[in-house]
Amino acid sequence: MGLFSKGGQSGRERRAMRDHLNELDDMRRTNLGDLGRITVEMASEGSFDRRRLSEQAGEVAKIDREADLIARGLEEGLTLQELEDLARSDQSGAPPR
Repeated sequence: MGLFSKGGQSGRERRAMRDHLNELDDMRRTNLGDLGRITVEMASEGSFDRRRLSEQAGEVAKIDREADLIARGLEEGLTLQELEDLARSDQSGAPPR
C-alpha cells in the first residue's frame, strides 16, 4: 500500500474507477439525450409509448446507481473487490453497510 493510498485501494484501482466513472457520465449524457429525443418525437406524433420511455428511463437509473457506487468506492477508498462485494449485496436486497 502506498503512502497516499486510502485503505487498501491502489492507485491503479483509483484510476480505473475514475475512468469508469467518466465512461458512465458519458453514457448518462447519451442516454438522457436519447430519452429527450424519444420524448420529443412521441410528443410531436401525439402518442407516447410508456413502455419504451420507461425502459429508457430505467437504463438511465441503472447508470446512475452504478455511478453512485463507483463514487462511493472512490470516497471510501474501497478496493475493486470490496466494491464488487458491495454491488452484489445491494443487488441481493441486503441492507447497505
